[in-house]
Amino acid sequence: MYVLFSGAMLGWTAFVATLTVATVAARSLTGSTVIAGFPLAAGALGQALGTNLFGRLSARYGRRLIMVVGPPVSALGAALELVGVVLGWYWLLVGGAVFVGVGIGAIHLARYTAAELSEERRRGRAVGLLVWSGMLGSLVGANLVDGAGRMTEDWLGTAYGGAFLLALAAFLLCWLLFLVALRPDPSRVAVTTRRAPAVPGSVGSALRRPAVQLSILALLSAQGAMVLVMTATPLRIDDAGYGLNIVGLVLSMHAVGMFAFAPLVGRLVDRIGYLPSLATGMLVTWTSLLLSGIAPYESYWLLGAGLFLLGLGWSFSFVAGSSMLFASSPAQVRPVVEGWADSAIWTMVMLGGISAGILMSAIGYGFLNLVAAGPTLVILLAVFTVPRLRAELRRLLAM
Repeated sequence: MYVLFSGAMLGWTAFVATLTVATVAARSLTGSTVIAGFPLAAGALGQALGTNLFGRLSARYGRRLIMVVGPPVSALGAALELVGVVLGWYWLLVGGAVFVGVGIGAIHLARYTAAELSEERRRGRAVGLLVWSGMLGSLVGANLVDGAGRMTEDWLGTAYGGAFLLALAAFLLCWLLFLVALRPDPSRVAVTTRRAPAVPGSVGSALRRPAVQLSILALLSAQGAMVLVMTATPLRIDDAGYGLNIVGLVLSMHAVGMFAFAPLVGRLVDRIGYLPSLATGMLVTWTSLLLSGIAPYESYWLLGAGLFLLGLGWSFSFVAGSSMLFASSPAQVRPVVEGWADSAIWTMVMLGGISAGILMSAIGYGFLNLVAAGPTLVILLAVFTVPRLRAELRRLLAM
């Protein structure tokens, strides 16, 4: 668990460093707000591919393999992004983001490894702990980009290159840590839960289980709301005339909301159950979108408060949804189901990344927040109108 936590923290440091400057660097290279979100969309595409691939590899070869293979793939992507911003090659920046996303897929799946190493009554706390590792990584990654950019601007010729150089170094350290210290394979020492579904079957049959579907829908709705706002926020701050330091500050507040309270959220999930936790996540998310949408143009503090609550709402939905998915998936195909679920999540992120720049240009930041509430409302409508999901909701509430 210590090794997983430390490696995930390094991975998040690298990943958030690239996210912090990606949209602003893309607009600087192209002069277009419409396609500024493409690097984030490309990264999401990579994550959709990576989580699916690594989920399958994990089922066949164990959890350790994917943790060792993922970080160097992301390091390659960070190197390509670095070359892209230095030489002014926009599409190399986009292509590098794909590789970063593929490799980071292994870090995303680490939360299921933590669940596998924990007893059932502490599963939410274990997932929350791995999610919490992202707080430290995100704070470091978001707040070092300005300094790294200043230090390297003279010899790289761009203020954006430092972020990708920082990411390259952190990904390599993450790989080295997993290579040396992640022993034995976590799959070999996993805790066997007595309440794990014992029904054999295929991945398809597992994905048709109502509890699995509810888990995935919850994860999709949380991620969909977050990605639209988070992708557009750096552009909103840049339009107001602020620099990367304010971008880093606001995204740090968002990261604190996402990760700082994850262990506490995990304990609450274990105590109050999955559905009340998911409902809390939705309410906090709607509040955040209201604050961000009405924030005055020059007020980055109110904007930061909205982004903080957006992260907190995501934390509730993500920890509860991930724990519920692990508990409801048949053990024989669990890693593959986890990979499929995360692949669907990052496909939505890809679509959101593409849409963010388009919506920002077409309707503005305020109305974009209104659109971001759509996924949660659609998922809520589906739960109450689809008979299978409605029956599963009643069953879970009765537990």
